[in-house]
Amino acid sequence: MQIVLASPGTGPHVQQVGRAFFEAGILLRLATTLAARPDSGWQRGMCRVARMIGFDLKRQLERRRIREIPLSLVKDYPWPEIVRIAVGCLNGKGPLEDTIFDWSNSVFDRWVGATALEKAGAVYGYEYSCLATFQSAQKQGIRRIYDVPAPHHDFVQDILEKELGLYPELCTPYQKHIKLRQKCRTERRRQEWELADVVIANSEFTKSSYRSHGWDVTKVCALPLGAPPCNGGGLEGGTRGQGPLRFLSAGTFSIRKGAHHLLNAWRDLKSGNLARLDVYGSVELPRQCLQGLPDSVHFYGSIPHGELITHYRQADMLVFPTLCDGFGMVVAEGFAQGLPVITTDRAGAAELVKHGSNGLIVPAGNVEALTEALDWCVNHRQELRAMRKSALDAAAAWQWTDYRRVLVKNILQVLEPKYSGN
Repeated sequence: MQIVLASPGTGPHVQQVGRAFFEAGILLRLATTLAARPDSGWQRGMCRVARMIGFDLKRQLERRRIREIPLSLVKDYPWPEIVRIAVGCLNGKGPLEDTIFDWSNSVFDRWVGATALEKAGAVYGYEYSCLATFQSAQKQGIRRIYDVPAPHHDFVQDILEKELGLYPELCTPYQKHIKLRQKCRTERRRQEWELADVVIANSEFTKSSYRSHGWDVTKVCALPLGAPPCNGGGLEGGTRGQGPLRFLSAGTFSIRKGAHHLLNAWRDLKSGNLARLDVYGSVELPRQCLQGLPDSVHFYGSIPHGELITHYRQADMLVFPTLCDGFGMVVAEGFAQGLPVITTDRAGAAELVKHGSNGLIVPAGNVEALTEALDWCVNHRQELRAMRKSALDAAAAWQWTDYRRVLVKNILQVLEPKYSGN
């Protein structure tokens, strides 16, 4: 059984899936859009041109560097993704960028189905980017594995609609555009789901969201994402009682991530002068939500992943107040650096959190509870330091090595019933 892994992106989760198949000797190729190729003349040339117009394409390429499998196994089709990046750079996140996202996904999907399935026994595709691929695979007798990294589309949109009803100032042209596309996007996902032989969900929370909308989950394997290697030095991290307690937010700072609730909670902090909030990631809240913030809130934008890891170790508490997240990789990454977390009951990664031991769980969307959790941290620094050991233990208990082993075992047991791996 040789498997083609097809994904528009090359993030850590995708590369870990690729490595799982490579280690098992069953990875035929990784089909993707834009992969960094350090020896590529055209990529170096494009980086020079982009630099002249003030855009750091080299940094974008660095985020797409393949580290977990040989580059010789990568088949890429970069041009639609380059167009999407350019539009996003010039126009920002909005209806046009989302339209280009749709177009680039469809172009990539058709390209995989037409050119990347040769000699494959199975194809592993990702939500909303593999309908044409699965249709082509079905015609050729190729088995189909479907990865859903997010809860059911309507489940997520229903939560966001309720939130926008409570906070109409958060409604943007982008949100209105997404609502108009909701029905057709759900239908595309449903067709992909029905074509799949196996569905991989990143948490029981994600799986249950599909069950609640009446989808057949008997073919779903819920498998939490793994943590990166643990850094024992994380025990000595944090501020150690020197200066303000340092809270860290990582990833997209948006409505779905509960960013507006975090800012409201921060404004209500009784001990705000004893804490600071460092935000790493693109900010997608309307400008008015960012007005009147205390000086203790600092925005740094998106930074290279290696730099973020250093900030995990230096922080005292990760804050991930998401309204709805299939998993939340930042939680596992923080744990691996000894960083405990405040998160919500609507994060798949909350399955790894033991309240009061390696973090705190609050109800999603509850600003008062979030404020109380933040204040508790400021007033219980010693207890917070004790959580660092439990955070490291949680990361050590479920590593990427464990994820890769179980992923391959579960897939092959379905696709090759005689398989008896450990």
